[in-house]
Parts: sequence; structure tokens; C-alpha cells
Amino acid sequence: MTANVAEEKTPAVPVWNDPAQPVTARVSALIEAMTPQEKIAQLYGVWVGASNEGGDVAPHQHDMEEAVDLDALLPAGLGQLTRPFGTAPVDPALGALSLMRTQARIAAENRFGIPALAHEECLAGFAAWGATAYPVPLSWGATFDPVLVRRMAAAVGRDMRSVGVHQGLAPVLDVVRDARWGRVE
Repeated sequence: MTANVAEEKTPAVPVWNDPAQPVTARVSALIEAMTPQEKIAQLYGVWVGASNEGGDVAPHQHDMEEAVDLDALLPAGLGQLTRPFGTAPVDPALGALSLMRTQARIAAENRFGIPALAHEECLAGFAAWGATAYPVPLSWGATFDPVLVRRMAAAVGRDMRSVGVHQGLAPVLDVVRDARWGRVE
């Protein structure tokens, strides 16, 4: 007697998840598959991340505003995490744990598994408790030593990347009409 056994087929890996495909093909396929709402969500950023307990809310995040409803945002995705280490002292290991947990939640709750870009301040080094503080950019120029400035910037980048931060908000040239804005020095 012969049994009719249906062949089990492995579902095809979506092009955007196939590392064998060229990056341009992967990006194009992902963008084509995303809804307008999902694309817009990639432009959105919130301030969530570290706490002293390794939780998922940045210190003082919502002292002056209403809390962000992550449950409503995350199904469409989330593009950015702003200042995941917050503004109060947070142990770097707990901050990295908080950021990792937050990223896992973001990736798990959107249909493409896309984590957010995490960005932090680093004008004078990684702006986190216990991180090395360096001179501000005006002082860098005063050294007349581009190699030294590159070495310092690379060290800041390594520090930030080691805890899960992707982008540093650093030297900027702000041409403004109102000098009270925080990024004017």
C-alpha cells in the first residue's frame, strides 16, 4: 500500500530577507511591499529606551507630556529611538539591555521585523553617564590636528555602537534667527 504524502514546501524567503540578493533588490522589494502607513512610520521617532531598572522608558521621558502609546505605533513600525539612554544617570549595561529589549519589541511587532535607528547626543562624547567627555568641536578645530579629531570621533563611535546606538547627533552648523535654540553655540 502506498501512502499519499503531500510534499511539505518551505515558504520562500521574502527577497528583502534574503542575504544572497543584492542590497538594491532587497531594498526595492521591501519598499514595494510596505504600505504608505508603514513607510511613514519609518520617519517617526519617539524617546524610549533606558531606565535604571533596564526597563523600557527613558528617565524623565514624559515629565512634561503625555506618554507615547507604543502599542498603537509599533504594528506599522517605528523609525527612530531618540536619546535611548535618556538624561538621567543610567548604568551603561542596563541602558544597553533596555535598548536591546526595546529593539526586540519593535522588530517583533511590525510585520517586516525592522528595528529602529537609535540616536544619541555626542557633541562632546557619548552623552551618557560614565562615558568619556571630550572637548567641544570649537576646541577640536583649535588643535589643528585632524588625525587626533578622527581618533577621538572613532572612539566616541565605538562607545556608542557597543551599547546599540547607531547614530550620533554631533557637530552641526546652525544658521538661525533666534540664538535661544539649544543647538546654537
